[in-house]
Amino acid sequence: MKLTQNGLLLGLLVAILGGLATFFLAWQTTGIAIIFSTIASILLIFLGRRLTGYYTNFTVIFLTFSALYGLTGPIAAYYGEGLPNVFPTPYLVDNFLFHYSLAIIAMSVGLVVSASVKITRINVENQMPRWNERALLVIACAFAGIASLMEIVNLFRVGGIGVLLAGKAAYQSAVSDQTGTLPSVEITLLATTFLGLCLSAKNVTATVRMRRLHLIVLWLALASPEILILLVLGRRGSLLSLLVVLIISYSFFSPIKRINSKWFAIALTLYLIMGFMYGSRAQIGHALATGELSALTMRMSKPEFWATSLNPANNEFGAPFGNFNTYVLSGMAELRWGETYLIGLTIPIPRFIWPDKPQSIVYEFRDTFFSDWAQRGTIAGTAYSSILEAYVNFGTLGVPVVYFLIALAMGWLEKMRSRSRSLAFTILYLTLLPEAITFHRSSLEMPLFWPSLLALVGVGSYIVINSMIKYYRPAKGCCI
Repeated sequence: MKLTQNGLLLGLLVAILGGLATFFLAWQTTGIAIIFSTIASILLIFLGRRLTGYYTNFTVIFLTFSALYGLTGPIAAYYGEGLPNVFPTPYLVDNFLFHYSLAIIAMSVGLVVSASVKITRINVENQMPRWNERALLVIACAFAGIASLMEIVNLFRVGGIGVLLAGKAAYQSAVSDQTGTLPSVEITLLATTFLGLCLSAKNVTATVRMRRLHLIVLWLALASPEILILLVLGRRGSLLSLLVVLIISYSFFSPIKRINSKWFAIALTLYLIMGFMYGSRAQIGHALATGELSALTMRMSKPEFWATSLNPANNEFGAPFGNFNTYVLSGMAELRWGETYLIGLTIPIPRFIWPDKPQSIVYEFRDTFFSDWAQRGTIAGTAYSSILEAYVNFGTLGVPVVYFLIALAMGWLEKMRSRSRSLAFTILYLTLLPEAITFHRSSLEMPLFWPSLLALVGVGSYIVINSMIKYYRPAKGCCI
């Protein structure tokens, strides 16, 4: 991460546009403010790319989803589309957009400040450490199989296929109610990380390319039970996270610096697939259980199905605004002064160890404002909002302060990526990527817990497997 004159000017422009958005919101000219906020959000993404030098990194992913979650709801509400009926009205577009614009300003300033701090930089592009490709291959496949086995165990512990076909809320709630639930998704994330790193070497021989093809087939076969269950449940967030981790781990040492038509087509295709999964996941389980596809095909043939499914305000993207709107309309104003962030640190502690563990703000919010959702399942709810959490704890001024600190943290993370060649940090960085996607519709909690644990497990596994390979079969030209 390096600050240039162009980067400084771009950061200043983003801050000015964000400031203009807040100015017009203060004068209740919402339409103009939306334009300035949208332009500032887009330029903030390019600022992240300018400072890091490429698109495939945590910061750009974070800023992209920040824009999607921050703008989708207000725009839909302002132009008459509205949000799902679960959220109350009237829609306080100006209030939410004002705080989102403050977050934009804070992130642009934070990124520029972070980039201005000089550190010793090592250009890791096209300089892959000499990790043993065979070890990476074995670990990727092993963890893919372990993850699938974990999910199968979880499945039969809660009652089998019938519970799975009952839907996402029923299945995930049943799994979360079990003591000692196996972390299948997290292990799949680790398997995906090793797969991408194993495939990341460039300019390889035809023999290696063939071996990679065999690896992909084997990996898919081992991971297929877990992936199939995610598809049946319509868990788009988990599937998207796995795909993002695969792409960025694959290009980790040769980052993508330009977005061409191929990547645009991939993004559009993914959005259509995710929209289909959102709109039809209630019918997918029934279709698989009965073999009857008429209900699914009939629903897909209706124009309103695609209009609803592809409207981002109707899915998770509208939740941050909807939740913020719900809280402000309630009239609750007592500040928590960091309490929810401290409670978030207790998330990794199992309840069988601490039965009276405080409830996280996500479920506290659900039980307060959407108590009927709790009847649908333990994990059912409307998610939360990172902007709302900062607002609940510290008020309006808390939003720019929290987002400024987040920007500093992202800057540090990217600087570490530019100079670290350790497997531990690489795994931590890659397994942290899902947080860049989900953070905006959730609470902060403890984002480094699982990445740190997965990095520890991944490095330990690599040391063991690499030692075994060297002992039983000396590596010859297999390092990347």
